Amino acid sequence: MRCQSPGCTSEHEPQVISHSVIYRQRRFVIHNLPANVCPDCGAAVVTEETTLRIGHLLDSQAHTEEVELVFAV
Repeated sequence: MRCQSPGCTSEHEPQVISHSVIYRQRRFVIHNLPANVCPDCGAAVVTEETTLRIGHLLDSQAHTEEVELVFAV
């Protein structure tokens, strides 16, 4: 997949990343997240399915003290 960042012409590559998100006024760090990442500019893209799974993961963990989550592939 070609990178969509302005001025970048590289191709995205599959990688596993860590991503932080603020949800219900709490910051969560999600590890082991599959994404397509541009090697030049660092832009990361996740699939719609992954985004939906992140939403479910956050919903299930929103009331816990845990702020670092592991995404099960």
